[in-house]
Amino acid sequence: MTATMEPTTARSAPTAVGEPVPPRRLPVMPLRMADLAVVGAAAGVIAMTGLPSAVRAVSLVVFILIGPGAAVLTWVRIPRRALVSGVPVLGMAVVTLVTITAMWSYRWSPPDILWTQVVAVAGSSAYWYHRNRTSVLAMAHRWHWRSAAPLPAMQDRSVVRQHLSLLLSGLAVAIWLAAVPGLPGVDASYYGLLFSGSGPLLAVSIALCSWAFLVAVRDRKLLPAATAIAAAIIVARVTTVAATEVPLWDWTYKHLAVVDYLMVHDRIMPDGTDIYAQWTAFFAVWAWFCEATGLLAITAAHYFTPVIHVLIALTVYSASRIVGQSRRTALAAAFIVEVVNWVGQDYFAPQAWALVLGFGLLGLLLASPRSKASGILGIVVFAAMVPTHQLTPFWVVGVAFLLCAFKRARPRWVAFAMAAIALGYLLLNLEAVLPYGLLSGGSPIDNAASNVLTSGLPAKDFTSAVVRSLSIVVILTAFGCAVWRWRRKRPVFALGILAFSSFGLLFGQSYGGEAIFRVYMYALLGCALLIAPALIGAVDGVASGVRRAPAKAAAIAGLTAASVAGLHGYVALWPMIYETREQVELMDRITDGADVRTRLVTLRLGGMPTRLNASYAEVTLHNPFFDATIGYDLWDGLDPDLPQLKAQFPTPQDIKTLDDYAQYDAFRAYVLFSEQSTKAVRYYGDFRPEAVDIVKDALRRSPNWTVFYEDGETVVFRTAHEWDVPAQTTADRSG
Repeated sequence: MTATMEPTTARSAPTAVGEPVPPRRLPVMPLRMADLAVVGAAAGVIAMTGLPSAVRAVSLVVFILIGPGAAVLTWVRIPRRALVSGVPVLGMAVVTLVTITAMWSYRWSPPDILWTQVVAVAGSSAYWYHRNRTSVLAMAHRWHWRSAAPLPAMQDRSVVRQHLSLLLSGLAVAIWLAAVPGLPGVDASYYGLLFSGSGPLLAVSIALCSWAFLVAVRDRKLLPAATAIAAAIIVARVTTVAATEVPLWDWTYKHLAVVDYLMVHDRIMPDGTDIYAQWTAFFAVWAWFCEATGLLAITAAHYFTPVIHVLIALTVYSASRIVGQSRRTALAAAFIVEVVNWVGQDYFAPQAWALVLGFGLLGLLLASPRSKASGILGIVVFAAMVPTHQLTPFWVVGVAFLLCAFKRARPRWVAFAMAAIALGYLLLNLEAVLPYGLLSGGSPIDNAASNVLTSGLPAKDFTSAVVRSLSIVVILTAFGCAVWRWRRKRPVFALGILAFSSFGLLFGQSYGGEAIFRVYMYALLGCALLIAPALIGAVDGVASGVRRAPAKAAAIAGLTAASVAGLHGYVALWPMIYETREQVELMDRITDGADVRTRLVTLRLGGMPTRLNASYAEVTLHNPFFDATIGYDLWDGLDPDLPQLKAQFPTPQDIKTLDDYAQYDAFRAYVLFSEQSTKAVRYYGDFRPEAVDIVKDALRRSPNWTVFYEDGETVVFRTAHEWDVPAQTTADRSG
């Protein structure tokens, strides 16, 4: 496969004194996929050396993102504009399929899996060179100079004016660097990170990123625009690495526990452990990655988020180019997605991996009317997505059917092939899904309801208002842009499907109260493709029927406000999702090798991850609710009066029940308190404000409990005795 840079017409532009500016001479080397595959294979070889694990990990990331995808596209031709996302997404898909197949087939040997892929990628290029009587050394002879359009005349501008965008991006990163050391952790405000310590500087930084991008767009400079996107990713997402010692979110550690199980046992958890036993592909990839490179899984999880956002930006940019938008517009779409994506689903989780695969797959479908091969390759990406995540494939199938039905994608049978894969896999794992419910009702209003129905503090209401307003503005703006394009007879149908099809999920699933968040996240790609041309038009002052100055002012104010609001929504829960190394190490000591009759009790999740190593699987098989919150331990978790019971908690009967709980059916019980969970209780209003202190005092007075660990507000109570309750073995459970 050979791809070249998009041709640009060389033309002269008048300077300040009216003289023509000569065309620029740019060095160009046409890109050959076989050459790129060789680079990927070389990176894979480095990953197998004895170099430090961090170097090997970076090399393996390079291999995944360019090696397998370039090897495939050496032989399959797709549009040039689809290569930007096609190469990394196909690489991710191939690696996902290879690793999960090795796990399923009991051929699990991470070094051999990597060797096999490296040899296949290198062999693909070698055969291509043989057929075409060339070699990788021919790259050096393919450089040539080409005339390109001159830069806009700036001789009358100062150095600052000429490089204003880059200076603003640099200033944003500099302010961010100054802010990071002063960012608080658990002691952050209930209003989130932007209202705590040096957090307000983050708001200044993201605003500067927006202005840097708008200046670059105004000056028609692509590299500064891309730099502004990179700066925005640093400010919004690298903060999760630079300001923390360990990854955010309790759920991250649940996922690390699955990876640890695969690495310890070289097999998938038994059925009945959790839903991840059936959707294991993401975890297989990272178990392989960590074993092949020697990198700790917790380190991989820590750096996961920024890398995912770089890939999201690439897939959005590529999709915009595929539908015929200019490079400036494509960069605008990528910037929009980055700054308005407040949904915290980019941590170490199958959802983030599936989202990149999904956006990349949709790009291939958009390219398929001009390239049948793109649509067929989409099946490969979809096959990797199905064992990765439960919900995302079904949204993608719906989009594929709509695009194929209205001839916006081909071949039409691709949608049926995807549906067959998704439904077939669902039927094979139906027993694991049924306890969660295939459908949760046909009311989109009920399914759009959040899983958080209470509010304890004004801070929670403030953040909810901010993110809801931002989401509504994004959706309505995209809808307005769609109407505007339709009235001017511009292509809009395919973009409308991408932007609004995800709302169809609300007719069947609430996804545990998270469906509305997923709907918004899925819609971002299409919304950005609709909004980006309007943003560029406003900056250029060519919006029909709108005066130039008001349009520019609206663009500046709107993008700045959206950027700050998006960042606030993203870090608003910081004090509740922040984890400390001491807490993680404490919980690892408690849970690693724990007796299967161990129980962990919390009022609310936060700061004390209960599943973070391979031992969780056996404990879960013995008691699926071993780490359930108070609502499930004291009452029926499905009790319709549960909100009222929690509001009255703790009553004397609740205290007695919890105290008695230590005396039966458990070898060892722990009650966990942390500053994060206490803040979460007050933030969401789960229980009355004094509930935490009442329970702590009752446990301190009870002879059945003893303080196992105490450091500030982190307190762990443990049963005073180990109770001799026979443990049910795995053989007993299997009959």
